[in-house]
Amino acid sequence: MPAIGKTAALCLLIGGLLLIGMSGEASATRKQVGSTASLDAVSAEGLAGHVSTTRAACRAKRTVTVYMVNSTNPSSTVPFGTAITSGDGSWSVQDWAYPGEYFAVVSGRTTRHFACRAATSNHKTWWTSGAPS
Repeated sequence: MPAIGKTAALCLLIGGLLLIGMSGEASATRKQVGSTASLDAVSAEGLAGHVSTTRAACRAKRTVTVYMVNSTNPSSTVPFGTAITSGDGSWSVQDWAYPGEYFAVVSGRTTRHFACRAATSNHKTWWTSGAPS
């Protein structure tokens, strides 16, 4: 009987150490990585842009939501479309765009080692011919 008690105690000790080791790894802090977003092109065929960051892991698979400014006073926007960035950070929404003002918001993303921060792009206005640019 005493041998079984020692074995059970040893198993409990090993199990506890494994749990502590796993929780320490899961709670390890990820390196914060800044991101920038750009809206490069707006036309009747759609919109395109780019996400830049110092880490390649933070460029791919980012969700980009494009918004159209609906009103400036009071300020309001409406979602226009979404895209997922490719490995080089480029993205596009290929849908017919109404003339107006647009911007993009890139959501944050966590990878195994990094916490990629969210970013908001520049605003870009697109008008049909004859309107101010």
